[in-house]
This record gives sequence, structure tokens and C-alpha cells, in this order.
Amino acid sequence: MRPQHYAGRAAGRLRSREYCGKAALDFLAGVWPSLAERDTAATVYQDPDWLLAWARHLPASCEPLIVAAVAGRRPAAALALVREADRTGRTRITPLSWPACEQVRPVGESKEAVSVLVRRLPHLADDVLIADVAAGSVLDRQASSRWGRPHTQTLYATLALPLDLTSLSRSTRRDHTCRRRAIEALGDRVGYHRTRTTPELLAACDVLQALFRRRNAPRAPAAGTADLALPWRQVLAHCAPTAFIATLTLDTHPVAAQLCLRRGDRVHSVITAMDPAHGGLAPGHALLHRLCEDLTDEGRTLLDLGRTTAADGQRAYKAAYGALWTTTHTYTAPPNDRPLARQPAAAAHLQTVALR
Repeated sequence: MRPQHYAGRAAGRLRSREYCGKAALDFLAGVWPSLAERDTAATVYQDPDWLLAWARHLPASCEPLIVAAVAGRRPAAALALVREADRTGRTRITPLSWPACEQVRPVGESKEAVSVLVRRLPHLADDVLIADVAAGSVLDRQASSRWGRPHTQTLYATLALPLDLTSLSRSTRRDHTCRRRAIEALGDRVGYHRTRTTPELLAACDVLQALFRRRNAPRAPAAGTADLALPWRQVLAHCAPTAFIATLTLDTHPVAAQLCLRRGDRVHSVITAMDPAHGGLAPGHALLHRLCEDLTDEGRTLLDLGRTTAADGQRAYKAAYGALWTTTHTYTAPPNDRPLARQPAAAAHLQTVALR
């Protein structure tokens, strides 16, 4: 596998190399898995099957791009990206699988290796946008040091499993109890199912998309709402080992569905949809309770609810489950690797967006 570009910049013995197009696909299939396996900070969004699936379904104006920090011929870290050229020839780099992914990281997060990646990126396109970088991660610290403060910050929600609602307010606990009793009163009319196979996953994907469209049809989608024009079905066809969809039914008819990705003891919720015709039953809440119980029984300890918007009640919805709040950052790289002057704190304003 030959790199298509080589950069002479180095940090110690580390140098940057870029792999484009087919070379990037070969890197994701052959080299990336071992880097991801050794990186304990890697999330499911760095899973090679997930990234390969998105890389194989890019528009014609885009190419996959891997930027790696190498020592000799051995990659020490790598970042998966997409480079897009518009009709004028202007190029833009964004993370591979973004905005579907909600945690952007390189694999192999050593300080020196990530520093090489951050220094190289501004030379590879006219515009470079690195979004959803976990606050406090190595990439976050290196980008902030080199490029200045993040352009935006986004709230990010995580639930610890098993759910512990005892610390919530009395009124919130009462709301949970009332919703649970309403569902329990329906008895066997309510069903819960999680996909286990690729055919089940693809069939449930169709259901999820139908529910999503039904819920959003009467109104303009909230900012950051999942883009169903993305090739979700094609991607999920390659991701059955890591992806599943949980579905809640009423009299065998789906009323809520939730797409999730899993890695280790952590699960990421990616898209949630529900039937507005059954809003009085709060099927989204009922499904989330069932899902949390299911994941707890399976030994999972964290459920990421991800990006969170203040609009559409998302923040209140997640706070009602005792969400743990962190932030992710979005950076715009300066041109030609000129370090930005430090910006006042007010320049990094809070922007809450969600793929929900």
C-alpha cells in the first residue's frame, strides 16, 4: 500500500503520510483495525467496519482520506477523513462518517503522533473542519494549542447503567412512575424487540425511517436532526456486529425505534423515532426504559445519548434520566498551519445540536 502524499514535517521520528481513495480503503481494512484494537479510548465510531461502510458510499465529489503519523513504515496514529471538492475546485476536509458520528478521534492517541496530524491537516485542503472532538481528549488539547479555541461547543449526554433515578426530583420520579404504570396497564399489547441479524437490522431500519418521517412530517426538523438522505441502510448492511435497532410495538405495530452502536461496555444511541399518533403513551420513554434494562442485563455500563439540543425538549428529556453532561468541540483549522492567536473565552460559544 503506497501513500499518495508524504510530508517532511516530523515530531521526533514521526512523520505524516496521507492515503487517498483506494489506498485509504486499504488502510482502513488492513492497518486501522490493529490501531483501533490497541487504543483503549477508541469508540464505536472508530470501528473499521463502520468507517469502511461510509467510505464506500461517498458521493462522487468526495474521496476518503487517511492522515497518519508514522515512525519509519509503522503508523503510530491515524485520523479518518473525507476530502470534498466543489464545482470551483475548492476543497474541504471533514471527519469520515460525520455528521452521523458523534465522537471524532484518531486511533493511537499519543501526544506526539496527534501533534503531527494537527500540524499537517491545514495543508491538505482549503477548509478543514474537525467536529465533535471530545473535550479533554488528546486531539482536543493539540487542536486547541495549535489552532486556538474551538469554534463551537456542543453538549453531550451519557447515562450510567443501571439507571438510578433516586437522585432526581420528586416530580421527575413521579412522571417516570406514571408513564411506566400506563405502559404496564397495556400488558402483552406492548412488545419489545432488538435486532440480532443483518436482515432484522435492515427491516428495522425501514421501520425507523418511516417513524422518523412520520414524526417530522408536520413540522420543520429541528437543527441537527438526522439526515435520512445519508446512506444509512447501505452502511448498516455492513455493521450488523456493532449496530442494532430496538423497537417498541403496540398491538404488533411499531410505535418507537432506536438505532444504537455498541463497543465493549458502551452503547451509543444514534437515531430515535416515535409515532406521534401515540404520543400520549410516551413510547420514546417506554422504549428507553426497556433498552436500559436490556443493556444492563447484558453487562453494559454506559449509554451515550450524544449531542443535545436545547430545542425540541432534548435537554430536559435526557436530564430526566440523570444524564451526565460533557462537551464536544468543533475546530476550524487556520490556513497554511499558521497558529491562531488565543481567542477570548466568549468566542467559543455554546451551540447545542443533535442527531435526533
